[in-house]
Amino acid sequence: MQQLKQHWGRSEALLLLAIILGLLHHIDHVLRFDHSGWPFRPEITPFTFSLLAYPLLLAALLWRARPWLRVFCAGFVFIAVQLAHIFLETPAAQFGVWAHNASEEPYAFHHTNLLNLQSPVLGHVVVVLSILLSIALLSATVSLFIDARRQESPNKAIQRSRCSQHR
Repeated sequence: MQQLKQHWGRSEALLLLAIILGLLHHIDHVLRFDHSGWPFRPEITPFTFSLLAYPLLLAALLWRARPWLRVFCAGFVFIAVQLAHIFLETPAAQFGVWAHNASEEPYAFHHTNLLNLQSPVLGHVVVVLSILLSIALLSATVSLFIDARRQESPNKAIQRSRCSQHR
């Protein structure tokens, strides 16, 4: 039991949460249509590249021997998601496709969502999902940073001890 706890701590739980929220967010992308892309539509779009988040998050989850690489992977995904949600897919755009059943994006103007559903409630749900995804990614990155610092601290203490012995 102790060994299992050692392998799956706070950081791993937060990464798993971020992966689950990311999958739900990507399902929303596909259903909204206007922010989807290959492999669900023929076009290569930013959505296509956003799928690279999963290999990076899996690397952060599994490469425990490389703590700073884990921090980098999670941090990179966090920053990419923030930039995408500021410049490409704002909360207003996420909300609007569900609330009005029509996209306001120039390349998909008035295109309906794939469920042909008008639901302000669902619009609010997907915005909250997007915010929760950001919180989970930030929390995972901070937690991994703390883990990396803790893992680094004993090594530095040993090095300092060796240096002081040689004086």
